[in-house]
Amino acid sequence: MENLEILTDNQFYIDKISKLKLIRYTSFRYNQKHKGYEFYNKHEELKLGVQLCDFINTDFSSYEDMKKFVEQYSICTIAELGNIPIYKFYKDSDYNDLINKLIDKTAKKLSKIQKALIKDIEYIYNLNELEELNNISPTQRLYILREREQKARIFEIYEESKIRLCLNNFGDFTKFSIMNEEDAQEIAKVVKNENLLPYNYLCKNIIPTFVIELLELTTIENIEIKRCKNCGKFFVPENRSDELYCSNIFENGKTCKEVGPFKVKQKLMEENNDLKVYRNVYQKLLLRTRRNPMNDEYEKEFIEFKKKNAELKEKISNGRLTQEEYMKWLNEQ
Repeated sequence: MENLEILTDNQFYIDKISKLKLIRYTSFRYNQKHKGYEFYNKHEELKLGVQLCDFINTDFSSYEDMKKFVEQYSICTIAELGNIPIYKFYKDSDYNDLINKLIDKTAKKLSKIQKALIKDIEYIYNLNELEELNNISPTQRLYILREREQKARIFEIYEESKIRLCLNNFGDFTKFSIMNEEDAQEIAKVVKNENLLPYNYLCKNIIPTFVIELLELTTIENIEIKRCKNCGKFFVPENRSDELYCSNIFENGKTCKEVGPFKVKQKLMEENNDLKVYRNVYQKLLLRTRRNPMNDEYEKEFIEFKKKNAELKEKISNGRLTQEEYMKWLNEQ
């Protein structure tokens, strides 16, 4: 079987009206007849933001986690980052060697890009709940990131990429480069007049598409990236912008949406019970001090209790003490 190198681009289509991202790229599937992996043209339709969240949720230090991401979104969209040639057919052992080589050559680079994206996403959507960002929109925060003197690394990566763009139907591609100033000006005129116009683009690797996805998300109302209150992963709400939990399977086949509210309620109950214990101890020491105003030792112990309690609470917030250890100390008072 002739085994030629694959030289195709990856094509992506953005439709802001339906909030969809369509993808057409070369992927691999197992051929039972030939006992190996062969390439095919894969088409996929995703809600805008889903692929971006999959990327920033991937643990690139985990072989299995990265392998899952690579195989889900095509080896060909990532291989270019490691300058790895891709061929049309691989035997089992060769395919495994390809995966190992790809992970070895791109894991650190992908992790670095991921951290840059997460940092910018946290700022754009104020996921760290900074008070100074409350009164400005995601679009305004994005503008600040793009215009600041120390430009975000993720935008540098985007600008360095050779992306080809077409204001046309998916699959009908007229090639030109947006790196060309005249072309860029023409695109800007059209997009300015019809900012919801669907368009598609080609790029060698998958990274520029994440930047474009983020740029588009910030311009669409009632859609944003959030962090799940249960598992901590990033997600795009499915129905309402105020959703707190994602739809990922968390435990026992149940999603965060299903178990999240219960776990939060349970946590609040536990915190309330812990607070009751604290209040009981506080009141006990306070009353003892008031009933014995001449006993300096009681007053001294009460002051020491309040001081020690504040120190332990700070240790909990810094991760240097567990709630269980704190409660053990509290019950000993």
